[in-house]
Amino acid sequence: MIKPPKIYLLTCYCLLLIGLFSCGSLQVQVANVQEIQQNRTAYNRVKIQGKVINIAPFLGTGAYEIQDSTSSIWVISNSLPNLGDELIIQGKVQYKSIPIAGNEEGEVYIEEQEKLQPNSGNK
Repeated sequence: MIKPPKIYLLTCYCLLLIGLFSCGSLQVQVANVQEIQQNRTAYNRVKIQGKVINIAPFLGTGAYEIQDSTSSIWVISNSLPNLGDELIIQGKVQYKSIPIAGNEEGEVYIEEQEKLQPNSGNK
């Protein structure tokens, strides 16, 4: 069996470490809600920032409405924030088609994956 040269192994390990550390620095830019709603197919995963203006608890899960300076959007979540909380969240853009009398009245919403910065607005 032929052993690879030590410099080759060292180079491979360095590249592997650089790759692992650089993956953590990839960030999704904060998007505005109006742009997400108008161009829902352009987004898969988004980060949004805004204030919780409405809460709708469900059995075992829930939803909340978050508003930024452009519009508001509903977020499906397993843990509901408090009304008035300022949040930065990351999630998947979803669309529910609702055809009514031949018109598309669907709704864009976000499936929360992570709360990045919860700040209670009630402090």
